[in-house]
Amino acid sequence: MALSLKNKVSIVSIFTAIILLSNCGQNKEEEKSESTSDTASCAIPSINPNGDSELSLLMRDMVKNSETLRIQVQNGKLEGTFPEAFFKIYTAKPTDSDTKKESFKVYADNYLSSLKKLYDSPKEELNENYNSLINACASCHSEHCPGPMRKINKLKLY
Repeated sequence: MALSLKNKVSIVSIFTAIILLSNCGQNKEEEKSESTSDTASCAIPSINPNGDSELSLLMRDMVKNSETLRIQVQNGKLEGTFPEAFFKIYTAKPTDSDTKKESFKVYADNYLSSLKKLYDSPKEELNENYNSLINACASCHSEHCPGPMRKINKLKLY
């Protein structure tokens, strides 16, 4: 019993899909284990064709943290502790050396102080202080790197 070309192609397609799906599941498990480590940014796929800088990886970690904080604020309770790793904002190398203008330190100070204030907030001030944190991000990015503004604005609570 000979298989037609159409049947052969269907069988090959099914096997290919199975192999791809099984590999995808393995990659997700690897990403989960990597993302729970101290080097969570390594699990984030590169979106920059020129590679990722220390600062861009740190900023992606900041976004992930903000997304988590957003959910916690909506639930009325922050969990966890202030992410000390974010102090690397001062020393992390940017993709483009012109990104860190003289005002960058002021914006970094504002971000970190807003984040600290959020972690120290009483429940009734969580929404306001969370939005202040996101506004600190938007202020800096409006001057230094406007690309992520759309994503930043989606983080705000209304």
